[in-house]
Parts: sequence; structure tokens; C-alpha cells
Amino acid sequence: GLRRFGGGFVEAVSDSDYTLRQIDPDGNPDGLDFGSIDDIIEIRKESRSARQIALLMEKEEEPPAAKPAQGWNGKPNPESCLDEVLKRSMLDKLVVNILLATGDDELRFYGIVRELTETHVRIDVLSDDGEPDGTSVIRLDDITGLQVNTRDERKVALFNRHRMHLYL
Repeated sequence: GLRRFGGGFVEAVSDSDYTLRQIDPDGNPDGLDFGSIDDIIEIRKESRSARQIALLMEKEEEPPAAKPAQGWNGKPNPESCLDEVLKRSMLDKLVVNILLATGDDELRFYGIVRELTETHVRIDVLSDDGEPDGTSVIRLDDITGLQVNTRDERKVALFNRHRMHLYL
């Protein structure tokens, strides 16, 4: 079934996946969204909602579309968008939101990327309120979606950084 809808600008595309720079409904940058090309059901451009977001973005001096993509080493079409997003997240110590396919179900959780190999990623898992919740080693092939630096991930990162203050 349909999992989600996202609006934004295509950052990079490989043979099997993509990265989208998301824009929220108010026209503000809202992180990165990684996904598999096979999961794309429809692509719309020049739609009414896209025109509305473009108008909202005009309030900024330099809209996100005009900013150069960073961290791709000058390659607009990397071999794997997933690898690039995970590397960037690990270097910047950003909270990620990972979607795994587990048979007929899907599992989504937050974490911080600690190690990345050609086949696996090690993640320090975080609860929704930023509490450490163990470590997970995941095969890259099992990751079907990934979001970085959207409002949700920024919220969990803030809770994680200030978790001691939440209990005082």
C-alpha cells in the first residue's frame, strides 16, 4: 500500500534508489528522504500544490533549490544514494529514521549511525523520546526507507541531547 507522500527536490538518483530534499507544507526545508525507486508509485510536477510551495519559498532570499548539493563529491548520480546518506549522517552525527521491511510488516525506528560497511550498518537505537535503546546491526539490503534531519529526527535529537533535563 501507499506509505507516504513527499514533496521536494531530487538531490540524487542511482540505478536503484533516490534522495529527495524535502520541503514542508510551509515551504521550509525539512531534511532528506531516501527511498527505493521501485517504491515510487507516482511523480507529480507542476501541480497546484507544487506551485503553492514555490510561492511560499519565495519568502526566502535563497531557496533550498538554489543551494548546491553537498557531500556527494561532485556526483549527481552516486552509485548508491543510501550509502551517501548514511555516510553523511554518520559524519554529522545526525539522528536517522530507518524503515525496514520485515516480511509483510514494516518497522520504523530512530538511531545514530556509528559504523558503515559495504553490507551492514551499526546503529545506536533511540526511542521516540531520545532515550538510548540498544544497538542494532542491519543489512543495507533490508533498509527500504530513511529520513534525516526532518522535524521528527530533529525532535528526537533534541530530546537525546537534553534527556537529563527531562527528568529533573
